[in-house]
Amino acid sequence: MTQFSGPLTINLPKDELICVAGDNDVDLYKVRSGKLMVFVNDGTKITPLAYLGAGEYLGELSFFDHKPRSAHVVALEDCELIKVPVEELEKQAPRWLITMATHIAQKIRVTDELIRKKGIRRQNVESIKPLSIEEQRHYYGLIESRV
Repeated sequence: MTQFSGPLTINLPKDELICVAGDNDVDLYKVRSGKLMVFVNDGTKITPLAYLGAGEYLGELSFFDHKPRSAHVVALEDCELIKVPVEELEKQAPRWLITMATHIAQKIRVTDELIRKKGIRRQNVESIKPLSIEEQRHYYGLIESRV
């Protein structure tokens, strides 16, 4: 179960989903510690998009364009995240920067949808390995239990 240890700090246990594609949460998160996997699914087929660790961010697309989450994110180990509320964007960023980031987010969403539907063709890529059938079943089960 997700626990908040401070107003903006979230402790996320292994196998907990921080977001599911379609969620309306639009806050940004910075990984303080731990490892997360960003992935999409087409039915039971799970495709990892990225692995995130300390110092990296998640939720940038929704943070900028205020649209629902485009992918699922699960903790691969216990994690500590810092939540950046979307209200901070309007307080701290100039309008032109928000507009540019919104356009970039839209381009990335189109690419994410292509990957979700068609998968990724990988050649000598070590950073994002395909999941085994058992791993795909496990993560699909996590999504199903949340929906």
